[in-house]
Amino acid sequence: MSTSEPLTATTDEQRRDACLTRAAVLRAARRRFSLHGYADVKLRDIAADAEVSAALVLKYFGSKEELFAEASSFESDAALLLDCPLPELGEHLVRTLLDHHERTQADPLLRALFTSSRPAGATFRENFERQFVAELSDRLSGPDARLRAELVCAHLIGLGATRLVLRIGSEPTERVIARTGPLLQGWLDGTAFA
Repeated sequence: MSTSEPLTATTDEQRRDACLTRAAVLRAARRRFSLHGYADVKLRDIAADAEVSAALVLKYFGSKEELFAEASSFESDAALLLDCPLPELGEHLVRTLLDHHERTQADPLLRALFTSSRPAGATFRENFERQFVAELSDRLSGPDARLRAELVCAHLIGLGATRLVLRIGSEPTERVIARTGPLLQGWLDGTAFA
């Protein structure tokens, strides 16, 4: 072993590779579980989609049940979307979602929408409702908090569908944020209902 190379470089590189591999397995699992019922999904199919071994899937997730639980969770997406004080949340929601679109060509809200109609959809739907819609609603004060949270959610889903599915939307990101953020903020604050 060469003493000129630090041990942490290899460790950091291995950690990055592990994170990328784990993310690839999770994407493959989400895709499989959204298209097929839980019972019809095999770990070896998920592993093949992620281009890893089934043993590696088990190493990272422990079991099919644990992989499904993480794949059907919306918690990390919701935490990122809701990680902002309420007075700036409208702009933050739009900016965060559009940034995610540009980086990944995917949308966590659309994933929840499309997955909820599939065989394993009930779990996805319950998680989305509890981890995003209810969390957002709980942060709002005033009348119709739940309805206002649902309207924000519907608008964000529509924005994602327009940009990623229909491929409509040539406006620059900053302009979309400038137009949409205040609209959502009005629903969040309740001023749009006054």
